[in-house]
Amino acid sequence: MEQLSRLRGMPPPIQPPNRIPLGLLMVARGKLTYTEVRAALEAQRRARYGKIGEWIEKLGFATEQEVTTALALQWGCPVASSLDLSALQSLANIPLPILEAFQMLPFNYVASTNTFYLAFGERVDHAALYAVEKILDCRTQPCVAGRKSIARQLDIMRQMPHPDDVEFGPMNDLAEMARIASSYTARLNPHQVRLSRIGRFIWLRLDVNHRLRSKMRSPATNLVFRLAAPSPSPILFVRPSESRGPNQSHSQQF
Repeated sequence: MEQLSRLRGMPPPIQPPNRIPLGLLMVARGKLTYTEVRAALEAQRRARYGKIGEWIEKLGFATEQEVTTALALQWGCPVASSLDLSALQSLANIPLPILEAFQMLPFNYVASTNTFYLAFGERVDHAALYAVEKILDCRTQPCVAGRKSIARQLDIMRQMPHPDDVEFGPMNDLAEMARIASSYTARLNPHQVRLSRIGRFIWLRLDVNHRLRSKMRSPATNLVFRLAAPSPSPILFVRPSESRGPNQSHSQQF
């Protein structure tokens, strides 16, 4: 209960701003003109959805590969050359809801340095990388892959069974989360339990293989608690009163 309460109460991490906007970066590299960047920004503003890179592609100003290369430069990390689903399945099992929420995929694992590579299709999320490090007891390194390629692989994974991943929620009931976690722990008798907060999820990993560190493909059961969105704070409306003095006020809560 204490651990779950602490994780649930964590404020969302503040995402650092990009060092240089994607559109300006592509202009500097000669891939776009200022007119095209303004047109993409205007289309994004009118539609009220999507990333600027998505609109650059939609309007035919650049290819997905060109946008991906610019994203890699923007985030200072390499481009993933290919995403082989058969290879991805042999890597550590990060729950699908988390992969979908961050548009990321496990890309490679280097045993000699205990380093896990994750490919992002949109924004590189360093808070997510840190959470994965805590859960899998490894180092993480980001890379960038095509947005459509990652979405396509996630869609394929969505059609496949995931017997080791169990998702609950949306929920905020600490007692119920503790009851579920305790029940699974008693039934599976894992040698190690790790938990961490990642975005709107609390991820609980129950390891049943003592050789986890030597192989990133060890059997484990992942419990994912999707936290409910916080309720909006009540708004105080102040109504004027003719009889109110200079130091008096009348408020009503709705």
